[in-house]
Amino acid sequence: MSMKTLVLDRHVTPADQARDPYLLLPFDVPPGVVHLHVSYTVSDPVSADKAGWGTGNIVDVGLFDPRGVEFPGGRGFRGWSGTSTDAFIVAADTATPGYLPGPIQPGVWHVVLGLYQLISAGCDVRVEIRMAPGETTRPLPLPCPFDTAPIAPGPRWFCGDLHAHTHHSDGSAPLADLIAAARAQGLDFVAVTEHNTVSHLPRLKALAPPDLLLIPGMEITTYHGHANVFPIADWIDFRCWQDGQMAAVREMARQRGALFSVNHPKDDGPPWQFGSFFAPDCVEVWGAPWFISNYQSLAAWDRLLQDGQRITAVGGSDKHQGPFTGALGWYEVGTPTTWVWAADLSIPAIVDGLRAGRVFVSEGPSGPQVDLTAEAAGQRAGMGEALRAVAGEPLRLTCRVTGGTGCVLRLVSARRVLQTAITADPFTHTWAVDLEDDRYFRPEVIEPPEAPLDEEPEALMARALGNPVYLASD
Repeated sequence: MSMKTLVLDRHVTPADQARDPYLLLPFDVPPGVVHLHVSYTVSDPVSADKAGWGTGNIVDVGLFDPRGVEFPGGRGFRGWSGTSTDAFIVAADTATPGYLPGPIQPGVWHVVLGLYQLISAGCDVRVEIRMAPGETTRPLPLPCPFDTAPIAPGPRWFCGDLHAHTHHSDGSAPLADLIAAARAQGLDFVAVTEHNTVSHLPRLKALAPPDLLLIPGMEITTYHGHANVFPIADWIDFRCWQDGQMAAVREMARQRGALFSVNHPKDDGPPWQFGSFFAPDCVEVWGAPWFISNYQSLAAWDRLLQDGQRITAVGGSDKHQGPFTGALGWYEVGTPTTWVWAADLSIPAIVDGLRAGRVFVSEGPSGPQVDLTAEAAGQRAGMGEALRAVAGEPLRLTCRVTGGTGCVLRLVSARRVLQTAITADPFTHTWAVDLEDDRYFRPEVIEPPEAPLDEEPEALMARALGNPVYLASD
């Protein structure tokens, strides 16, 4: 067999996008192929950061092999690169980051086009596939189980980042640079959450240092919102544009023991536009530096709390790692930092701590730390826990802060805000309050606001945020 080239031409329109934004282009691969080179071009292209501007076309790309392309599941998934590259290879022994190496089985393969943004005139897409012959005995890509053993003892607070990218999606540097930056920051763990792909999973175990826990994750990146899932051992479908589809993907993640965490629900997140949050395990209330509209994410989480949901607030840098020179800048992995009280530094223990809500978020690994406990009628509860308060029995709320001198400490419920100035380091303050149908209190450490927060919520500048103590009255 000699080199074979296929060309697939397709004109797509906004009507196609409305029917299904994930367009499948089938092509046949004969026996004896060991190497695929796929490239594509689109008419009137613009970069992905121009989404919503309406000035051109944005079309993503991925690949499935003959094992299956059905939703949800797609056992034939071989990779996704979005718009980070216009050409990629998948071969028996190598693949472009974002794609999985392995044998090129004969049969019907599919290029998947993600119709992210199309102008009214539509878009001409040309896909060119070159096939090279050869022989291989390499096995098909398999699930990549993660190590559950602890790398440090506890229990104690462990600090890390739950949202980061490398060149396996749209970062510009390999995993080694992310690891180096995280270690320079003094982090204990990092969840590596590449967009819609799992090509990084085999590399985590190969490159994991003894002092940094790498949590395998994926960012489910749709055109209506993003969500992280972790820990994972295999690919989870992302091809959702309807509520029922996203609900099915959430259930798939949970059935595999993963947490489902809605990312950056704010205007420039991009926002979460599904009709429901689907009762997530976590919400990323602090994504990247605080000033990037995170007050909106905090408000979205607060609305869920007010509805009676118990959802863990987390943070993530959403760092798209570039080459790390050893010098730390103002925005690195760990900006912000999520702190988890865990039995030890292991994937199961960190996940258990996140699920339990024993978590706070700080502006960085050296930022303020905050903890809240509540006591009533001889009972005691910490962040993430529930306390049954007795009517007429005073409730004592004790908050401890380190590193927050000069800031304001606030306890926020659905009904009121308690606050005091932080005048020492460390600082401890106790409020004795009567319940007023309060269902929770959560702590904030903020800069003294420059405007009334009820009039200008964007004036809230957080330094640290804690999860609630939940309350129930007799």
